[in-house]
Amino acid sequence: MPDLAPVAKLVFVGAFSEREAVEAQDRGYLSHVLAEIDGVRLYPVVFYDPVRLQQDLEESARHGRAFVADPGLIVLPDITLEAMRAAVQRLAQEGFFERLVPVSRERLREANGYRWPP
Repeated sequence: MPDLAPVAKLVFVGAFSEREAVEAQDRGYLSHVLAEIDGVRLYPVVFYDPVRLQQDLEESARHGRAFVADPGLIVLPDITLEAMRAAVQRLAQEGFFERLVPVSRERLREANGYRWPP
């Protein structure tokens, strides 16, 4: 019986070196990442750790916006490449991305670094 589990991988909009990995872990936050499912569909994702999410929630509340909402928000105990990959693969297997709208490659080409997701 063939393995029908979706194949999920991370696609970084910019460079993602060891330095970027360390900075993301220190910040507790990483955006400008796509989950590519089965080599075809792309979904914008944003990673937070609980500490950074709480900090952003408190800051937003001080400005009258008592919530944090990002499309494709994924909260992890720690922002590491291994944890992000594992989460995206598991979420793909559980059908999480089937409930989201993929971003087209055309729309992705039109995106800029200041507005995420495209």
